[in-house]
Amino acid sequence: MSDKLQSAREYILRKIEDGTLPGGAKLPAAREYAGECGVSLAIMQMAFTSLTGDGILHSVPRQGTYVREDWRDRILPGSFQTFRSAWKEVLGDLLARDLPEVRVCDRFKNGMYEIVNTWTAQFRQEEYLDLADFLEEVYPDRGDFFLSQFHSACSRGGRLYGIPLIFSPWVIACNVDMIRAAGAEVPQPGWLWEDLLSLVRQLRKVYSADQTLSLWPLSSLWVNFLFRSGGAIIVRENGEYEVRLDDPRTLNGFRRIFELQRLLGREKDVLTYNQAKQRFLEGASALFGATREDMNFQSPMNWTCVPLPIVPGGSDRQRQAADLFCVRRQVNNFDEVKAMIRLLLSSEVQERLGRIRYGIPIRRSAAIRSIDEEDPRDSVFFSEMARIAPDCTLAWPELYRMVFRCADRMWEEQLDPAEVLPELAAAMRVFIRYNTPRAAAQKEGECHVEHR
Repeated sequence: MSDKLQSAREYILRKIEDGTLPGGAKLPAAREYAGECGVSLAIMQMAFTSLTGDGILHSVPRQGTYVREDWRDRILPGSFQTFRSAWKEVLGDLLARDLPEVRVCDRFKNGMYEIVNTWTAQFRQEEYLDLADFLEEVYPDRGDFFLSQFHSACSRGGRLYGIPLIFSPWVIACNVDMIRAAGAEVPQPGWLWEDLLSLVRQLRKVYSADQTLSLWPLSSLWVNFLFRSGGAIIVRENGEYEVRLDDPRTLNGFRRIFELQRLLGREKDVLTYNQAKQRFLEGASALFGATREDMNFQSPMNWTCVPLPIVPGGSDRQRQAADLFCVRRQVNNFDEVKAMIRLLLSSEVQERLGRIRYGIPIRRSAAIRSIDEEDPRDSVFFSEMARIAPDCTLAWPELYRMVFRCADRMWEEQLDPAEVLPELAAAMRVFIRYNTPRAAAQKEGECHVEHR
């Protein structure tokens, strides 16, 4: 795409995104926009045509060209989206330097290239391209990468649907001043599940539920508590999937989680993860299930963090959080895909991420240099890396949606997990039996990112 054509397209897209041209609006004549943009009429007409082909505009014979009402639903070639602003700060000048045709599209629902969290990637995995061969071509030597972290981004067919750029274990972040003001002790590493319950009881004497800990909307946190109880939803062993939703340890894990939520009580507001994080960072809540990229290490707030509590008889493991690079299956510019991977995994980008302590860089060298040895809070994230179990993956997004809906219903209707989960587990086993081809069983879950 020529620079002038790109400039003309950008001129129109900016007007659409800033609301100057809302959905359904008629565009002025191409000649008028050509004069405003400083390009020839032919170039502007080409911009009209190309954006029509992309589904952003539509032409009505003898009437004119209009903005489509559903333009936000379209996926532009070369469009890039990220769910956190930190990525735009890290990548902004580098994209302009190395990949000027890649455009950050905040106003669109989806991008051709996306940086998403673990949950989004896993629930949408069928929408994304297999990146294993691209990774192999661009980075045949992956000795500097934490390779085990790639396994949580592998589909049940072994596709690498997302490349982890950063990752982090989960910890409990603590507002020291709020905890002490409630007359409670700040948790220490090695604390137990009962210690968490006791702390919540003490905090609830002084604070509301949403000032204490926002649990239920934060599925990453309660799923980790489930794993810590020794429970699981689905595990993969020797190419076979085993449903453990009705395992006694899983049932007990749900009971523990419900007990914690009952101690907390009903929240005044149903929070999103970002809302709960912001509340903690503003000093308005005592506890928060956090990752390294969530925290502001420069904040004047008096905060610390501790590992997730140990559950007696459970398992000292947890599921990782990660920011994953994913590419839509509709992509047709494979050279651009490789260039994006080359940039995002480059030492330059990874070092930038390390300097701002945005998660743990996927490159070992950048991760090591990012550790602040004088900050004991930082050491918690690195010590907990050993507890990450990459096999705690959502290989069947359809089933996990059912599990989350079921968990919501159990909580809302105060149902006994022992009465509900066996029925759901049986249905899941039937689903897996008829959706796993036997011939491919041994290939299931193999993630092809090892050294070759």
